[in-house]
Amino acid sequence: MFSFFTQIQPPARFFRVGFLLAICFGLIAVKSFAADLCFINLLEQGNQAAQRGAVANALKFYSTAEPLAATNCADLCLLTKRYCDLMHITASPEVQKNLAERALSVALRAESVNSTNATARLCVAVCYAKNFPYVDTETKVKWSRAIKSECETAIALDPKQDVGYYLLGRWHFGVANMNIFLKGLLRIVYGGLPAASNAEAISNFKKAIDLAPHRIIHHFELARVYEAIGKEKLARVELEKCRDLKPVDLDDADAQSAAEKNLTELR
Repeated sequence: MFSFFTQIQPPARFFRVGFLLAICFGLIAVKSFAADLCFINLLEQGNQAAQRGAVANALKFYSTAEPLAATNCADLCLLTKRYCDLMHITASPEVQKNLAERALSVALRAESVNSTNATARLCVAVCYAKNFPYVDTETKVKWSRAIKSECETAIALDPKQDVGYYLLGRWHFGVANMNIFLKGLLRIVYGGLPAASNAEAISNFKKAIDLAPHRIIHHFELARVYEAIGKEKLARVELEKCRDLKPVDLDDADAQSAAEKNLTELR
């Protein structure tokens, strides 16, 4: 007896095509997993080289890993951090410049992949600052505005980003304490910078500390502001915290060393 279902049964070639598609998608998934694994391995090898102080070798591993992270925002952000970390362990200005430029390039790619990712936004802000020693005044003014904008956007996207408040605090502190003649010159030639204050710097550093009290960099920068406005007792409290906390990365380690030096000078 004729059945309606016999009219919609797929032909045998449909099953063959489906089988081939399943194989193709499976191969794509395997390839993606292999690429992820290779990226992780390269980063680990680069990290091991960095720990030995072999900056050139570490850079080779990270450079090889870079194409594998082409469209992965999280991986690109991680790679940005690795390039920035290498800047701490080389004394060569030329190598530091190269690393800063690479980090910014990768950070901008991360942001282009996902402009709503708060970490990517902050990576760009950090890398603009890292490149300040190597660009002209006009670019510094342009990037300074961009740093503030990137931080504010990142905080709006994720209010729990302690690094966003930390960077915004540093921006306020740097601009607020800029030489008055330089600030006037920038206003005349380049249109100036947005308003900034030590009070805003303190507020942002305190917010960063509330979110991540274990980060030495937050306490150290807050201490710097207190020192700048003559509140040495408050500065000493923050510097002592820096001394007692355990560094979580190279930025923290550098801040701890600087804090110990400042403590000695305050006594």
